[in-house]
Amino acid sequence: METVYMSFANQKGGVGKTTFTSAFASFIHYQTKLNVLVVDADFPQHSLLANRQRDTERVNADAYLKQLAISQYRVTNKKAYPILKATPETAIQVAKNYLSKNNNFHIVLFDLPGTVQSDGVLFTLSSLDFVFIPLIADRIVLESSLAFATTLDKTFRQNENLRLKDIYLFWNQVDGREKSDLYSIYEGVVKELNLVFLKNYVVDTKRFRKEIISERKQIFRSTLFSSSRRFLRDSNLEELILEITKIVLS
Repeated sequence: METVYMSFANQKGGVGKTTFTSAFASFIHYQTKLNVLVVDADFPQHSLLANRQRDTERVNADAYLKQLAISQYRVTNKKAYPILKATPETAIQVAKNYLSKNNNFHIVLFDLPGTVQSDGVLFTLSSLDFVFIPLIADRIVLESSLAFATTLDKTFRQNENLRLKDIYLFWNQVDGREKSDLYSIYEGVVKELNLVFLKNYVVDTKRFRKEIISERKQIFRSTLFSSSRRFLRDSNLEELILEITKIVLS
């Protein structure tokens, strides 16, 4: 199969794009037979590379986590997925250079800055196969996100000369007890814009916002392990990841 290029992207910060990149990559790489490559082009902070360094330090300092890593390797026969450092301008070329020497990756995830004003962001987005846009039920965030999605759709997806195939939106941090009228209103707006919402959404949970490993035996966000089964279930994250995987591999 041809390697799929994809990204969780938005021009608004704080909607979870880097968190979803890490969670998706870790689930797919460590719990399936698919191989994942991540390009951290979120210049200048490079959050995913910083997370990998912290994860590695914690595993090396904790006997339980070290044993967990050994057990995971015995089951999967996989090392940690690579995270490459790039800028938005160089992200595509960095990925291509790596794949030219290591062609066994099924999915490449690109983590980009939370603003289209950064040089190279739009070029990279136009060079992907799929873009998934996380949303939260905040009017300002929603209006900015819909403008972002509409721009990608009209400028890139509808251009047959570019690679971008599809754009999908999905809800993040949804209150599991209720859905406000705002959700229904914006879902209607998205339909009128001929954009598509994913069926699954992520339920709001404070655990999702915690740094990598916050409780022994319960992993919430890590580049070295997939999230714990309980968290995947409670947050509905697993269902969302499986829906996305089915789309990009179809």
